[in-house]
Amino acid sequence: MDEDSLSSYVSKIKKFPMLQEDEEFELATKWKEKGDARALEKIVTSHLRLVLKIAKGYSGYGLSRADLVAEGNIGVMCALQHFDPSVGYRFSTYAAWWIKAKIRDFVYNSWSIVKLGASKNNRKLFFGLRKIKNILGFENLSEEKAQIIADKMNVSRKDVLVLETRLNCKDFSANFPVGEDDTNSWQDLLADQKASPEAEVLEKQEYEYRKKALHEALNTLSPREYTIVCQYRLHSPIKSLREIAESMSLSSERVRQIEKNAFLKIQKYIRSLESSTKARKSDTSS
Repeated sequence: MDEDSLSSYVSKIKKFPMLQEDEEFELATKWKEKGDARALEKIVTSHLRLVLKIAKGYSGYGLSRADLVAEGNIGVMCALQHFDPSVGYRFSTYAAWWIKAKIRDFVYNSWSIVKLGASKNNRKLFFGLRKIKNILGFENLSEEKAQIIADKMNVSRKDVLVLETRLNCKDFSANFPVGEDDTNSWQDLLADQKASPEAEVLEKQEYEYRKKALHEALNTLSPREYTIVCQYRLHSPIKSLREIAESMSLSSERVRQIEKNAFLKIQKYIRSLESSTKARKSDTSS
């Protein structure tokens, strides 16, 4: 339903009659016990004006009223699924709760593309902050005013100030024009987070160099040292010192000593390799 068709929709739903309490009870019972489709249609259409009234109360959040009405209509259907006529409450009273719940969920989740926290305090502040500011006559919130609201709503001052900032900010499309001549957009000002082709080549070369150096360093180890280092540091999943010790019939302490000495050998080899590489580069440049 778009905004153009909403006016026509409003005119049509005004033609549906409101139900008396006994008629409402009878229709709800028929639907609940017999699945009467005509009873369902009558009870739904008679409450569409209630949806419209409740949806109007949430029009200040910048969302389409047609979307709010659509969510409220879903709330009516949910209410029908759960309503028990024998309890004694009017369906309109029960349906109002479901309509508000569906509309509030839609507003809370659709108000911004940056999602708000799902905590109870966040929701309470989101729907209550504007109202209490109007009651207290607050426009811009200072630290002191935020504390007053926090005390009245039983939330933290930080939560009040954070939500106030969020409510005063608007979402903008990446294509939204900026600048005096409107020739640029926000997306033109966004930095590309990807590495440059040159950086990617250098990164790949560095990776290959380190991989080759590690392979050469491992080949300087004895077979036992090689096995322990690979199992403890390079395999996936790695093995614990105890597991390696059991498989090699050694103590855990002995395996730890061998692994430590082997790792020092690897470090020493790679440092010497890097020194040699730097020396060659220096000779070449000179």
